[in-house]
Amino acid sequence: MKRFALLLASAAFVTPALAADVVYEEPAAPVVALPPAYSWTGFYVGGQAGAAFNRDSGAFSSDNTSFIGGSDNSDDAAFIGGVHVGYDYQINNLIVGAIADINYIDASSATSYTIPSFGGGFDSFGVVNDINFVGTVRGKVGFAADRFAIYATGGLAYADFDNEYNGASSFRSRSGTIYTVAANQDSDDIGYAVGGGVDYLVTPNLSLGLEYLYTDLGSSDANITYTAVGTALQTDQQSFTSNSNSDLDFHTVWAKASFRFN
Repeated sequence: MKRFALLLASAAFVTPALAADVVYEEPAAPVVALPPAYSWTGFYVGGQAGAAFNRDSGAFSSDNTSFIGGSDNSDDAAFIGGVHVGYDYQINNLIVGAIADINYIDASSATSYTIPSFGGGFDSFGVVNDINFVGTVRGKVGFAADRFAIYATGGLAYADFDNEYNGASSFRSRSGTIYTVAANQDSDDIGYAVGGGVDYLVTPNLSLGLEYLYTDLGSSDANITYTAVGTALQTDQQSFTSNSNSDLDFHTVWAKASFRFN
């Protein structure tokens, strides 16, 4: 009996000591999901559409303005749209990259001529210059703020033109002299484009944006030569020319959508 009491007493002293050595671990803090980090680095492809406007009409001249009249005109605004491919690289908040695009453009310029014809009327004809497509290859540099990016861009612009003469190959002047007409046009097809824009990442793989470009493709020169087959009057000129020049520069504002591989 005494031994049992002694054991109980020993247990009473040992149990608190053992309890003091037990370590209780704190429960782990819940994992909080961080919002995704938006990166502009990577390749992208997409499309754009908008308007090209404010093309300037050129100047008309002739070495026989008393005989021939003329004027130049061009579209005030035209649809433009196409596709693009590019690559951006982000360094902290700095973005550098390159982009190439090709676009259909519904734009043209025209030169019209009027000449007094035999019988009291007027003969009219003209030269039409159509831009079939225009493309650019540009560099870009900008600043990123999370989902937003603003940038400047500039580089090479190129285009394809169709030049067409509309009218007869000869006419009879009011005095009776017959003239043949030969038309020649020379259009630049390489120039430059500069501008800027803003993009917004709707998702890490989809961006929407607006872009402005000024494109200068040089000019389109129309030269018409009139050569007398036979003169009715000695005072009629044997030949004369007329010239016109249309500036092939325009402003573009378009919306863009791009799918990004990052």
